[in-house]
Amino acid sequence: MSNTDLTARQDRAVGYDACYRVYRPRPAARLRLVCFPHAGGSASFYQRWVRHMPDWVELVIARYPDREDRLGEELPDTLELLAEQLAAALAPAIDRPTVILGHSMGAAVAYEVTRRLERRGRNLARLIVSAHPAPHRQRPNAVHRMDDEGLIADVVGLNPESAARFEDPGLRQLVLPTIRNDYRLIEMYRPAAPRPVHTPIAAVINLDDREVAVDEARGWSECTTADFELHRMPGGHFYLVDDDREFVRWLVTALRVDPPTWPSTP
Repeated sequence: MSNTDLTARQDRAVGYDACYRVYRPRPAARLRLVCFPHAGGSASFYQRWVRHMPDWVELVIARYPDREDRLGEELPDTLELLAEQLAAALAPAIDRPTVILGHSMGAAVAYEVTRRLERRGRNLARLIVSAHPAPHRQRPNAVHRMDDEGLIADVVGLNPESAARFEDPGLRQLVLPTIRNDYRLIEMYRPAAPRPVHTPIAAVINLDDREVAVDEARGWSECTTADFELHRMPGGHFYLVDDDREFVRWLVTALRVDPPTWPSTP
């Protein structure tokens, strides 16, 4: 590969179009909702939300490396490096009120992306963190060190819909290294203390979710200097797809936010 080809490949890897997917572009939308998937998740996880979104919201979904259209790209060594790439790609696109949402591991990614966007002078309307403890309240775990069967059992235990991915040996061999690396990223991500953002935070949990307790979710209040809200929804760890219409109904209400000062400082 020539130096020119290598440079072009690197540019694509960090660009907005490489790192984010918009299934239904809405150039006139007055607000963007940017979603960050869970461990092992991909952009298509949120595709079903498109049909429930009002016209004034453009749904933008993060595309992590080594899955779907980014298959074969190098996996990040740390969650912070993943967030750095995603923040750098998103920053130029924040030209209107923007809400960031992350589910499970995606909550930590969204938080770290928010921190980096604020350092770049980008103001966000709200950060919504779903089904994950505050970073400094995260429980020690080492699922990423388990054998394949143990890892699969944990994934399927949280999301039974994912079982089909492991029935085909070829697909199983393809997706397991990526899932394992995602688990490693979140399990090795251990901030010792809160690092507050200036963006309001809304934390969303379900009391049946074994992955996060109420007090662990309330810890997100220490991660912002702005307003904090805690919401409870019915369902399990993946309540946001168990009844996606109900969750999106609440989400649309949460998106009716007062915009920050625009434009953001360069």
